Amino acid sequence: MPIYEKEDGSQIRVAVSVGGKLRQKYFHPKTPEDLIRDRKKAKAVESEWKFEANLIAAQRNKERLEKRRNSAYVTGVGGIKMKFLVNTKKRPKRGAKTKRKRKVRYYTPAFVVSGSQDGKLYCRNFNIKTQGFDQAWFNAVTYLCEIKGIGHCDHLLKKKPPVVQFRVILNWQRKLGHKIPEARLPDELLEDSDQQEKST
Repeated sequence: MPIYEKEDGSQIRVAVSVGGKLRQKYFHPKTPEDLIRDRKKAKAVESEWKFEANLIAAQRNKERLEKRRNSAYVTGVGGIKMKFLVNTKKRPKRGAKTKRKRKVRYYTPAFVVSGSQDGKLYCRNFNIKTQGFDQAWFNAVTYLCEIKGIGHCDHLLKKKPPVVQFRVILNWQRKLGHKIPEARLPDELLEDSDQQEKST
């Protein structure tokens, strides 16, 4: 109950959580008339804060849903995402006489299976370049089913995302500052592009 009143009516306290922060207001009526007036004020403050709390909660829920919907990495199966993995290595500078090294980033399209089960974290990547899109998806789903103890995975295999989604991911990660070469797209996508160019 957000409104608390002492038995003798000497204090009224309003306490409402708004956006995860506790708001409080105290009233100290001196007379019976003050008590009646302060009860009304406390009720008005409670209503105002509750309304604000509901607005904030609704906005946050909307933002969460939008983030889930708009995420380029979502596959349609909880626990499996698709993205370009970034592997940074140090390599000697070309033609440099010193031992100073430069950072080189390698990008790999992959399905990433991650989460927690029985209090233990798990994370495993399935390389689409080496395994192929279909095989990497099969391996990712099979691994997730093993971790989660799911007997049949046919319904999850059918949720395989389209390979063209990697075009969206490529543009998204480039906006984040990654210089991903076009050649690092899944081979199935590159082959389709080559065939389209030949047919035009």
